[in-house]
Amino acid sequence: MTRFAALLCLVAVSCSHVFGLGAEKPRIIRTWKSAEGRELKAELLEFDAKEVKIKRAADFQVMKVALDKFCEEDRAFIAGLVHERNLDEGLTRGPYAEKITGAFVKSVSKQGLNYQLFGNPKWDGTRRYPLVIWLHGSGSSGTDNQAQMGGATGVFTNADHQDKNPCFMIAPQCPDKDIGWKKQVADNLMALIADLTDKLPIDMKRLYLTGSSMGGFGTWSLCAQYPNVFAAGVPLCGGGDPKKADALKTVPMWVFHGDQDPMVPVERDRVAVAAVKAAGGTLINYTELPGEGHNIAGIVYARSDLHDWIFKQRLGVHEGSEVGGGK
Repeated sequence: MTRFAALLCLVAVSCSHVFGLGAEKPRIIRTWKSAEGRELKAELLEFDAKEVKIKRAADFQVMKVALDKFCEEDRAFIAGLVHERNLDEGLTRGPYAEKITGAFVKSVSKQGLNYQLFGNPKWDGTRRYPLVIWLHGSGSSGTDNQAQMGGATGVFTNADHQDKNPCFMIAPQCPDKDIGWKKQVADNLMALIADLTDKLPIDMKRLYLTGSSMGGFGTWSLCAQYPNVFAAGVPLCGGGDPKKADALKTVPMWVFHGDQDPMVPVERDRVAVAAVKAAGGTLINYTELPGEGHNIAGIVYARSDLHDWIFKQRLGVHEGSEVGGGK
């Protein structure tokens, strides 16, 4: 008998029944390794952040073992399981549970960013849902945590759209239009997204960013800065930096602009789209709306083909990124 097996015998507990991972969960049988490198094959029955309950394959003995007795790989494996279970319970027991009501709820992030959060407490927490991030225009900047609730917010969260494409949604409010979705404001937003995805059952491969005007510029900027975070970007009446075109080659984007926009010249998006294509980007789509001005959010977000396209996108999977639009 190895020293590790002997150690397990010392901490063995008698059990009248097995506390499992749940009948719906697959059995986990693996070769565990002690911190000293000793191995033992056993089935995982129960776990938390401090210890596991396992059933030894050799004689079916059930025992509890503190996690610090295991190697780093096994500790990381259990930490991953604990994290996934916390996500499963995020709608009902996590730190954001009280904000998941089926309607938008006002809140303030740890970094002081005002935002509103939408989620549905009736969802199956064991599934992972997309997250849509809406970036408002400059006129909605401020500190009331209400002015930003326009644009995409009502469309993505109405009953019809949620029945077809259930998703979390956040609507942050930029405190200062002179900063926009840049610098510390952008950093605070990314910190909020990181915390939400760490605590709620959000699909990390389906984070969708969209915004209008200043939010359109912000969508371009953040997609370029974090091309391995966002599965898709939908900027409206904004513009991107042509110098950052290379970073956007792998980000599916659908860009919209009215050709009669008096506030943000349509050339801002035309030039940015052309730069991405010239850099070899094949995942960018551009739709120019004839006769339309600056306020195109109502027209764009009402498009069923846009919603179909967005929710097909997955980080690193580019099939179906093209649309049938164009100018």
